[in-house]
Amino acid sequence: MTIVGIYSLGVPEAEKGTVFITLPEAQSLYNLRDEVTEVTINLQNVGQEQAVVPVLQAALPNVEIDTFDTLRPEIRETIASKLAFTSFFGLMVIFIASIGILNIQMMAVFERTREMGVLAALGMKGRQIMAVFLVEGTLIGALGALVGGILAVALLLWLGRVGLDMSFTSGFGSITALMGDRLYPSVSPTALVSRLITVVVIAAIASLYPAWQASRKQPAESLHHV
Repeated sequence: MTIVGIYSLGVPEAEKGTVFITLPEAQSLYNLRDEVTEVTINLQNVGQEQAVVPVLQAALPNVEIDTFDTLRPEIRETIASKLAFTSFFGLMVIFIASIGILNIQMMAVFERTREMGVLAALGMKGRQIMAVFLVEGTLIGALGALVGGILAVALLLWLGRVGLDMSFTSGFGSITALMGDRLYPSVSPTALVSRLITVVVIAAIASLYPAWQASRKQPAESLHHV
């Protein structure tokens, strides 16, 4: 046999024990003639194997049926580490966004102290003032989520066609394992909606403290604020 190429997944544990050859060559090496040692079934979505394997095992009790996770645990671990990194990055983005909303609301409370004093003097209760700032912060988050969602979808649609050049990460080691030189990002409608709802909820939570601060200010003190 002649070696025609060397492949790289970025996962040395998986690469060391794998060689790709043609079916006739494999049958000749194992003296199988027209027989095969295994059949690979590719499903449409990740996770479907949990439902398919029991059905196949019941129909073929004398055949060993394994999932990709059990056959190649090192790749499963690599994917899991990437998902953990992505989740951490997403949490950092949410944290930064919440700090931004908190800062905006704190500035709003500071700059509108006299306005709150007038409202309180006219009879508005502390909980009503708190509700005003809470709704305002939530609306800021909702507006930001809407605009950000539209821009994100437009960007993803464009990158989904042209791709994102990732060739500069070729020397980064296992962190870029299983990645090609070009990524084509996409997002499902369900994931997009869940992210937008998360942003609105975070905005509401970040507005709680400024709203509470606003509700505690005394009318006389607020009216003398410069």
